[in-house]
Amino acid sequence: VTNTVVEDGMKEKFERFMSDEHIGRKKAITSKEIENAFQCKGTEVRKIVNELRSNGVPICSSPIGYYYAETKSEIKDTLAHLESRIKKIEKAKEGMEETLKTYDE
Repeated sequence: VTNTVVEDGMKEKFERFMSDEHIGRKKAITSKEIENAFQCKGTEVRKIVNELRSNGVPICSSPIGYYYAETKSEIKDTLAHLESRIKKIEKAKEGMEETLKTYDE
């Protein structure tokens, strides 16, 4: 049995689970708890979260876990966190590009 998002309809189940039971930062759930509840891996959780966010579903995150946004400030906090991650990834990319210049073909 494969555990793909599309085959299992997990994305829809996950969205409903979050919007019904985990609204607001105070009701955040850890990735490990989600993995146990949905019998999936952390990579699948992150993929689902990314797909839902890309479709405008307000899944937020904090150091304590994932949650469905209750307030505008929760969304703003998640946006700031995402922006920070983007900057760190860009810096890593730039470092690798510099390293690439030192290699001969």
